[in-house]
Amino acid sequence: MFLILASSVAALSAASPIHSAEISHGAQAYTASYHAQPAISLREVEPRFANRGAVPVCRWQADVTVNRAVAAQGRAVPAFGKAIHRFTPLSGSYAGTCTAARSQIDAQVARYAQARTAEAVAVAQQDRAVLVGELDGVRALTVPGAVQGG
Repeated sequence: MFLILASSVAALSAASPIHSAEISHGAQAYTASYHAQPAISLREVEPRFANRGAVPVCRWQADVTVNRAVAAQGRAVPAFGKAIHRFTPLSGSYAGTCTAARSQIDAQVARYAQARTAEAVAVAQQDRAVLVGELDGVRALTVPGAVQGG
């Protein structure tokens, strides 16, 4: 059995952002919000032994990414939303079923994400220059004679 469990888009938008930035670019005001988003994959395996009963093992891996969402005038601008950083994956295993181990895995992933909050905020703050560059690029393509740099 192989399961991939990730928070839904609704949960992502409902979670409070780790960082937000207001950017005035051209005649438009943008709001960039950054969220740390974990995605957990679970795999339940049952080793086979000829001389004894098998005990299931839950193997798991968690990927924590920092995602950027951009809005203009209260409307999402999906072209600028993306994952901007991925932390080193966390993995482990527990004896027993994945259902039984789920609360332990969730707690371990939550501690891992919490320990990286300061780094996630720093990455989000550094992304402002990247986002302004992306906005400049789009503006240069759409507005003849547009001035670079907001």
